[in-house]
Amino acid sequence: MSAITTFDSTKSFMKDILKDITIGKVQLPDFQRGWVWDDERIKSLLASVSLSFPIGAVMMLQTGNDEVRFKPRLIEGLILDPQPEPSQLILDGQQRLTALYQSILRKKAVDTEDIRKKTD
Repeated sequence: MSAITTFDSTKSFMKDILKDITIGKVQLPDFQRGWVWDDERIKSLLASVSLSFPIGAVMMLQTGNDEVRFKPRLIEGLILDPQPEPSQLILDGQQRLTALYQSILRKKAVDTEDIRKKTD
């Protein structure tokens, strides 16, 4: 068994990650829970970004290993037909990235839902 595991903590620009989400290069593994953020959390995130405050790390999994494959799905609110194969999957940071995608790049109102499944 000669598998080598490497970790990379390369910094990526938020605009590049969001662009890759928009074209389907970055997706979610199907086992991730759904997106559930309310207006207040989104406003707080946008305020932090606008003031250049840290918003936390994002963890991605590079795809391409034929022995280990997770079924991918697009982030909430994104529709691409046909759905491309992703080059990375979001393991941590889905809520923040979806909120940023929906509020900055999506050309529709942001879909919000609270913990009780009440839509805003």
